[in-house]
Amino acid sequence: VIAEAMARATATVHGFEEAFAFARSPQKSSTFCKKMSKELGYPFYACATAEDAVRNADVVFTQTPGGEWVLEEEWLRPHATIIASGSDQPTKNELPPSVMAKAKFVTDITGQCSRVGELRSAIEAGLMTADDVHAEIGQIINGEKPGRVGNELIVCDLTGTGAQDAAIGSYVMKALDGVVPGAMPPVFDANKPRLPAPKLYDYDTIKSSVAPSLELTESVEDAFSQLANGRVDVPLPMHIGIAETPEAGPGDCHIKGGYIEGAPTWTVKLANVSFYNNVKKGLPAGSGVFVVCDATNGGPKAVLHENRYLTDLRTGAAGAVAVKHLAIKDAKSVAFIGTGVIAEAMARSSATVHGFEQGYGYSRDMTKNSAFCDKMSAELGYAFTPCSSAEEAVRNADVVFTQTPGGEWVLDLKWLKPHALIVASGSDQPTKNEIPPAVMKKARVVTDITAQCLRVGELRSAVEAGVMKETDVHAQLGEVINGTKKGRTGKELIVCDLTGTGAQDAAIGSYVMKVLD
Repeated sequence: VIAEAMARATATVHGFEEAFAFARSPQKSSTFCKKMSKELGYPFYACATAEDAVRNADVVFTQTPGGEWVLEEEWLRPHATIIASGSDQPTKNELPPSVMAKAKFVTDITGQCSRVGELRSAIEAGLMTADDVHAEIGQIINGEKPGRVGNELIVCDLTGTGAQDAAIGSYVMKALDGVVPGAMPPVFDANKPRLPAPKLYDYDTIKSSVAPSLELTESVEDAFSQLANGRVDVPLPMHIGIAETPEAGPGDCHIKGGYIEGAPTWTVKLANVSFYNNVKKGLPAGSGVFVVCDATNGGPKAVLHENRYLTDLRTGAAGAVAVKHLAIKDAKSVAFIGTGVIAEAMARSSATVHGFEQGYGYSRDMTKNSAFCDKMSAELGYAFTPCSSAEEAVRNADVVFTQTPGGEWVLDLKWLKPHALIVASGSDQPTKNEIPPAVMKKARVVTDITAQCLRVGELRSAVEAGVMKETDVHAQLGEVINGTKKGRTGKELIVCDLTGTGAQDAAIGSYVMKVLD
């Protein structure tokens, strides 16, 4: 299908007169050639070998699984252009490094190609460095670098970019404007099996069906445990910044996801936040979706239009897990610095694992602060007192939750009880920092994922301040859960740095699908 896409798209910009194709399956190659000849109006010839195809071509497209080299240098015409799209993982490689070293080398994104593209293989072979790349294709389009200047050999290394996805997303939305979903005739053979379309669950259905519970908290606890055991595939988060222009923004999109080994589903989550211009229009500043996929067949199973409700729940559940494993055993008082929806999620989820007797809240907006305290008192059955300062709240608390925008420090070391647990969830970007480095230095520090906290969490700020190193981290939360590292051993100060993990999203995705089934 990639070869078909390349042939069709190329026909929109260039008129080839003949084409040659090779696949290990002669039947597949023949079918491809007949189909493309009919569609594009010029002959496609099925070749018995890759060499036959390459020797006849001015332009060579390679789009194989990338498990082995697909051509040799001596097969190529001196002026050939090779467009290689088969390598998009560090384990793949279609082109011999000698071909790349000889060619004028163009990438879609050089940094990405050096990690997962053909360029990676040439670098590992010692025949190229990233500095040997002639240009990124966008630089040629913009005229910043020349493209072809003569009859030189050129390799274009295409690993696939999010810029392409953004462009086609906008194009498709324009094309679909006014189209009613489900109204078009089917384009698939009705006799062939196909994966079902994902179900769409709206916000109201999700919120009325899913609430904080011990079972939900335990599902997130298990996710941390499996993460520490190496049984969760969770990439580092992705961030897309939406620049403010007359047409858009400002805002941010945070993308996380993961798969817990043995689970029936995996999840990818988009959390769209900080669209503060929405507030002027009476709209929320945040929104989001979970895409839950079937781990058996790979198909999208459901789109959960949760508008960050599930993100808040899984964040609250992580806070509850931290309280369970890191708070002093007889902790009676809890403070919340920042009294928005995350604070509510932390309070509700913590109540599933621990019985606090007194709560304190602080927010710069005293109306919001009082409303939070009244609401939580009514829901959770113990008194919440609105405080006039963060210091007042912190000095009274055995456990302190911080969940502010992360623009400045929210507490001071001298305010803290010696045995306090700080559960910090406000820092999830390199620009954010709630906890003074001096507090981090003195505390036993536990992270959700140390590598991630080093990039975007409170740990990052302490390391940048020169008061901590990565090796100073006591444990990841999952290690404490599993017993491979001790949690609290006495009345020490503890900071739990929560940046949010794809493991949590995977856990709550599976949990919600079970509830909604």
